[in-house]
Amino acid sequence: MGGLEAASLTRDVEAPPSPPCAGSAVWERLWRQVPADEKDDARLALESSSPRWALIADRLQSIFGTLRGLRTLELGSGRGDASVLLARAGAEVTLFDRSEAVLDQARRRFDRLGLTARYDCADMLGSLTRWRGGYDVALSLGVVEHFEADVRTAAVGAHGEVLRPGGVAVISVPHARCLPYRVWKFYLERRGWWPYGVECPYSKAELLRRAAAAGLVQTEAVCLNFLESVGNHWVKRLSGRAPSWTYRPSRLDPWMGLILLMFGRRPAAPLAPGE
Repeated sequence: MGGLEAASLTRDVEAPPSPPCAGSAVWERLWRQVPADEKDDARLALESSSPRWALIADRLQSIFGTLRGLRTLELGSGRGDASVLLARAGAEVTLFDRSEAVLDQARRRFDRLGLTARYDCADMLGSLTRWRGGYDVALSLGVVEHFEADVRTAAVGAHGEVLRPGGVAVISVPHARCLPYRVWKFYLERRGWWPYGVECPYSKAELLRRAAAAGLVQTEAVCLNFLESVGNHWVKRLSGRAPSWTYRPSRLDPWMGLILLMFGRRPAAPLAPGE
């Protein structure tokens, strides 16, 4: 697990034009809203204590034995919440996003936290030759649901393309069967208040199907955080305060959890015909 160059910003000049992430202008507008350090620290603390991060860290630990030294690439990274937690655990992280502005924010964030990373400005639907096969882990949190139609398979496939043989893809998306989330989203869209552009949540079946079509193997998907949707999308909006039970497990998690989290692997060797 060789070291990666720290604190660099590169542009993929070789990549041809490719279909943009739906709502790119929306995200450029959202990224202009830079949180204060206190809010940023609170966000990271919330994610680090979440069931999602606990499961990701546990799964990677069980596969690789340690997070230290893992080469990780966060696709559509934004400010790199997952990469911050991985870097704190000793991983060698790369943040990959098409927005130079948000990568500059990420760089300032990592500097403030005393962490190092590489920052690559490129399109995950463009040429990935420079990154192909170079990473133990490729992950994204809330990215591939912002693509539509068959571009969704290409977005999932980008994770496998950058992995070394046997590497692990981790993809987190909103769950299509989370009723509180779907009603909240519908309400905001009807009022013209929805801020995130196109967002098409996944069912477990669709995510696994697209992962298989993209060549990932040993895939599994789990649902988490039903109460997060109830607490953050409804109780917090109505009362102004996040309830203390937001991240508690619920019997409804497997069927209507807000977060759909998938793990898959790049085959350790090329598959024979028919496999």
